[in-house]
Amino acid sequence: MTQAPEAIEGAPVKASRFPPVERTLRMTTGLILFSFATTHFLNHACGVLRLPTMEAIRLVLLWPWRTYVGQTLLYGSLLTHGSLGLFAIYRRRHLRIPPAELAQILLGLSIPPLIILHAVNVRVGHFLFGLPESYPWLIYRYWHLSPFVGVPRQFLLLLVLWIHGCIGLRSAMRFKPWYPKWMPVLAALATVIPLLAISGIIDAGHDFDATAAQDRNFLASFNLQSPAQAAMLAKIGELSILVYIGLVGAVFAGHGLREWLQRRYRAVTVTYPGGKQAVVPRGFSILEASRWAGVSHMSMCGGRGRCSTCRVRVRAGLETLPSPNVAEANTLAAIQAETNIRLACQVRPHGDVDVTPLLTLGRWETKALAANLSASMEHEIAALFIDLRDSTKLADGRLPYDAFYVIDRYVGAVCHAVEASGGHVTSIAGDGVMSFFGGDRDARSASRAAIFALQELWRTLDALSTEFESAFDFPLRFGAGCHLGLAVVGALESRQTAQFLGEVGNIASRLESLTKELKCTMILSREMVERAGFAMPPVETRRVQIRSVSRQIELIVFRTKDDLDHLIAQEAN
Repeated sequence: MTQAPEAIEGAPVKASRFPPVERTLRMTTGLILFSFATTHFLNHACGVLRLPTMEAIRLVLLWPWRTYVGQTLLYGSLLTHGSLGLFAIYRRRHLRIPPAELAQILLGLSIPPLIILHAVNVRVGHFLFGLPESYPWLIYRYWHLSPFVGVPRQFLLLLVLWIHGCIGLRSAMRFKPWYPKWMPVLAALATVIPLLAISGIIDAGHDFDATAAQDRNFLASFNLQSPAQAAMLAKIGELSILVYIGLVGAVFAGHGLREWLQRRYRAVTVTYPGGKQAVVPRGFSILEASRWAGVSHMSMCGGRGRCSTCRVRVRAGLETLPSPNVAEANTLAAIQAETNIRLACQVRPHGDVDVTPLLTLGRWETKALAANLSASMEHEIAALFIDLRDSTKLADGRLPYDAFYVIDRYVGAVCHAVEASGGHVTSIAGDGVMSFFGGDRDARSASRAAIFALQELWRTLDALSTEFESAFDFPLRFGAGCHLGLAVVGALESRQTAQFLGEVGNIASRLESLTKELKCTMILSREMVERAGFAMPPVETRRVQIRSVSRQIELIVFRTKDDLDHLIAQEAN
């Protein structure tokens, strides 16, 4: 295998334009299989419209999968996806992995035996004996002949296959920019489709029973299979399952044999700070070695090379490491990593190596916190930063308790306005309040919630300003900046509050600072206003370059409350 080339310290890693072939192939075949399952389950759901309707729709809905192209794609995807899954298990160095990953593997392994029994009874029975593939025949087989075994087995296959597919899709799509917006719709579909499919099968079974009760000759028309044919199909199914079990057993046996040989003859030592070592077979990734040795090591994406939280600094043995694969090269290029920084989940040392994990958990952090961090997701959010003007003058000539009262009422009003609109307050630094909207809603709803919260806040602070000007000679003046963008959102257990991290918070803070220069009250990014569905108001707009942000931001400046009210009133009309 190609060795890592000698490189100058600090030289960036170049990204590849092409995604990993194995990941792309596995994702593509998985989508094909999931599409087939979805059309199948939607056909099942038509059972709520009675059995004849279910059969009529089958001829249309499943027709593409009965063509030569459809069958080639279907069976080719089944073999390819299954083979890649077994290869992924063989390639793993151990199964000390997070519970979600283990559940995905076990669900995947349990699908083939259930599918084999169904496929033998339907496809093989049709091929060998000309048995029909119609829904009435299948309902007769499962609902009438085997109601306590066949029907529960079909429901189990439906649920296991669907959950496995949904977990795989979520793992692949969760970092896509469009995913947060469509997540509520996808979650609803993921729940409704299997429930409707099960309901359709049950209703079709009841319809079958009702028809049989009215027509005494109805059941006689299904006497299409002899006992010898049934026995042959059962034997084929049993042998096929035994072959599959033997194949899976061979994979695990080969895995065990390889680990034994490599542990005995080709061990690699991974050394960590403090002198702790993990002696593992060659072929372990550094992340797998860390988990094997019980070394604290973050990996938010589950070891798929889609984040950089498992990064390590290689202190010795860099020359023994293979060159970064496509996934690792892209991630390292994104963070502009030096050549001695590698992703622990992707690099598999050929020799001894000394590394320092750069993002490990501290002593005070628990496994629950690690799981919570791993559950964090990327969303489009509206970040809002609000600051009180001239707060340093508040204590001048006033009693400390009076000043504290003013600040407390102001902060309380801000927090109430944010939370009443579904937002989350993340930090309060003196009189500066950072908050965000989103994470549990789409970008449009998050943007609208932020704008309505600002309208309510402005109204509340105007009333407080009148009160404070009369009592303390201190009118309330505030500045606010709000922007829509991507951020990682999670509920940090160490703080018991929702938090976010991303460029969007920095931009919102800079927009608030610009309100001082422009002598206005509020600045919103044009992108956020447009995504919220509001028409552009007749107010001042600017395009500015914010420090540490690569692109220019177009701003909308609000100097009076009437400007904001006019924006919202236009949309309401």
